[in-house]
Amino acid sequence: MVKIQSVKLFKLVMPLSKPFITNIRASTSLRSLIYQVVLEDGSNGYGESAENYKLTGESLTDMIDYSENAISTIKGMDADSALTSIVDAEHYHSAKYGIEMALVDAIARSNGESVNSYLNIDAATRSLHNDTTISIMDEISTRNATSATIQAGYKCIKYKVKSGTDELNRILSVADLLSDDVSIRIDPNQAWSRQEAISNIGKLQDSGIKVDFIEQPVKVDDLEGMKEITRFSRIPIVADESVFGLNDAKKVIDERCADIINIKLIKCGGPIEAIRIANFAKEKGIGCLFGCTSEVNIALSMAACLSAGLSNVHFIDLDGLDYVDNTPFSGGDSH
Repeated sequence: MVKIQSVKLFKLVMPLSKPFITNIRASTSLRSLIYQVVLEDGSNGYGESAENYKLTGESLTDMIDYSENAISTIKGMDADSALTSIVDAEHYHSAKYGIEMALVDAIARSNGESVNSYLNIDAATRSLHNDTTISIMDEISTRNATSATIQAGYKCIKYKVKSGTDELNRILSVADLLSDDVSIRIDPNQAWSRQEAISNIGKLQDSGIKVDFIEQPVKVDDLEGMKEITRFSRIPIVADESVFGLNDAKKVIDERCADIINIKLIKCGGPIEAIRIANFAKEKGIGCLFGCTSEVNIALSMAACLSAGLSNVHFIDLDGLDYVDNTPFSGGDSH
């Protein structure tokens, strides 16, 4: 057993290179906490927890308070016991995943093994096509952004959308720009009503556009609506904000409220719960999407490792760096 020598906490605030606009929020900056765990044998581990108040309800100040309390508790403990205490903490908090990530990284390094080996998942050797996200914008800007994205080499494009007939027409307007090897993904972030979702999905199904999935079309608490839409749609439906941890995933899967589960470290609290969700989904024959919020290389690298090592993760949406210029960290670019 190796004890924790120190845990350092840093605040990272960076402007985004362009506004990130969804139905729920408009963001112009990235705000994260960076953790460094140092073990007594000299092994270092790093983690990141990003602020996304609209998703988690927790501000950066809340996250700092939680982190300082957690750090004071685990400092001096042996690393394995500290990890167990963090993982088993009953109360969800968005800061938790960065601390857990740093502990996993440090312990794996101390053991002389990869993160994937330590977590008992496959080696991160699979390749998955990443997407990039186009924010809510007017039709002309959407077409221009789509053209630029295709020219950049992306084969999967995710569109943030809101409610309204004109909004769907904005998406349909890019059909002539999409070649046969380019697919799109639609993310209303809970913007649609049940009837609007069914109407829009019908139009998308008739459009000839290759749509990989539609993500969280209705409100989080409208699981009956998710179930109805999933039964109707030939396009796979993804549960995102409806699923934070394993218990949420079990409910959504058992009640057939979605075809795909979106796993995000910020929602589930860390890599170990992410693996639990993916494994349960696999047992039930359900695929997963691995997503992110506005994050930099540290969290994205962990998400990429998990995605490549979990066989039923069929899609990734790890485009956080696409909205960040001059990240202070090297590596982990998941284009």
